[in-house]
Amino acid sequence: MKAVILAAGKGERLKPLTYAIPKPLLPVAGRPVIDYVIDNLLTCPEIDTIYVAVSHMQEMIKSYLEHTPRDSVKIEPVMTLAWDTGGDLRSIAVEKDIRGQVVVAYGDNVTNINVNSLVNFHRKAGAGGTVALFNVPASEASRFGIAIMDGDRVKKFVEKPSSPLKSNLANAGYYVLEREEIEQIPQRKVKVEESIFPRLAEQGRLAGYIYKPKYWLDIGTLESYKKANQMMFGILPP
Repeated sequence: MKAVILAAGKGERLKPLTYAIPKPLLPVAGRPVIDYVIDNLLTCPEIDTIYVAVSHMQEMIKSYLEHTPRDSVKIEPVMTLAWDTGGDLRSIAVEKDIRGQVVVAYGDNVTNINVNSLVNFHRKAGAGGTVALFNVPASEASRFGIAIMDGDRVKKFVEKPSSPLKSNLANAGYYVLEREEIEQIPQRKVKVEESIFPRLAEQGRLAGYIYKPKYWLDIGTLESYKKANQMMFGILPP
């Protein structure tokens, strides 16, 4: 089984830090963010290869991955055009001829999730895709992709809603997609959250795996990055 970490972003909102260090290598409690993502993916023993989408400061990321091998899995950086979550995912799936189910993870958040449980849930659901979801405060819902559920199915998915919805279940940045769904992604800069997820939800083919993380920390801005370090160091409660 293959996994893809989407880590090609420039980290514009993290400047000046990302002038010197690419976003996936920014340390949180002394460890690069991407290490937390890899650890989560390794909870699924079926994953034998992890492709990492890289673009901005790619050589630094490649060097880190090459000098930090994992015994149980092959980790391969893949140069992309930074075509957002959809475009980069499609280009890697095509280039590497990935078949079957693909686990996708964002390379810019720190959380704990059992990916094996996510994969098993997806298979039992018989869906085209399954997105991991967690509850966020209503005041923060507009920062996330929000899912409205009907049983185990996502009835509606709205990326960063401009007005409150009857749900605070947010995209956790981990999901499983069937290869045929990835093939439907346009060959251009596009977001999975704005194209594939809403379509699958309308068709009743997007499942939602709801979990309760011990922590879910975003590092998208300087303020959230500082807060993530404080929480992981135990200075602030999660």
